[in-house]
Amino acid sequence: MLGHPLVPGKTSAIEEGPWHYGADYVSVYFEAEASKLERLIPDPFVVDGGLCHGYVCEIVSVSEAGRDMVSSMPDRTLYHEAAVGVKVRHGTRTGIFFPVMWVTTEWSLLRGLVNGYQKRLADKIAITKLHPLNPGLKPVSAGASFGGFCVKGAEVTLRVDVTVDKEGEPKDLPSFGPVFGFRRFPKTGPSQHEVDEPIEVLKSNSRAADVWLGRGSIKTSLELGEVMPRLGAVYKSGFTISGSKALL
Repeated sequence: MLGHPLVPGKTSAIEEGPWHYGADYVSVYFEAEASKLERLIPDPFVVDGGLCHGYVCEIVSVSEAGRDMVSSMPDRTLYHEAAVGVKVRHGTRTGIFFPVMWVTTEWSLLRGLVNGYQKRLADKIAITKLHPLNPGLKPVSAGASFGGFCVKGAEVTLRVDVTVDKEGEPKDLPSFGPVFGFRRFPKTGPSQHEVDEPIEVLKSNSRAADVWLGRGSIKTSLELGEVMPRLGAVYKSGFTISGSKALL
């Protein structure tokens, strides 16, 4: 039974997995300078070319055992996230590594750290939200603009903007492969054991829908050198995470 802190059930900061996710994304796929990206990627992962994925999203997440929390404890199922991912290699396999991922809730932060994501707590994350019955807004269509941002202290750590041109399909979204991460818990005293473990996130049931493609721009406080946007996209995505496995 997973408990963190060491208390069981719904009083735990992390419910026992697997965990299910549904997200609304505002994304920009871009290229950055490989020499800058290398500073963000730990061994044994290696930067593969320079393709990156920056996004801001709103997520609804429940654990397998806590699906009822979507109504009984809705504050424990909804959060916002902003991240930059980098295409990397591990041996002969390519995948994506997120050197930083900002979130808005404690439980998402702790769940991510346990599973190998490099999560940090943001002060504010927001994205464009359209509503079909709002008389002042149109449904998603060609020419619609979307934005998302993340703020930590006085700094805007990530800003993405997308103007869509056409409908797309899930296959139009760039594929990076599996999600890699790192579980790192350093010793704070000589009698402790250190955890220094590259991992692969165990992700399944992945699907996407309501894909719209267009032009995007991105700004971030990360030092990425020259940034060259290649594709902007807004879409919905769903997936399951059942934990992570150590990589040899």
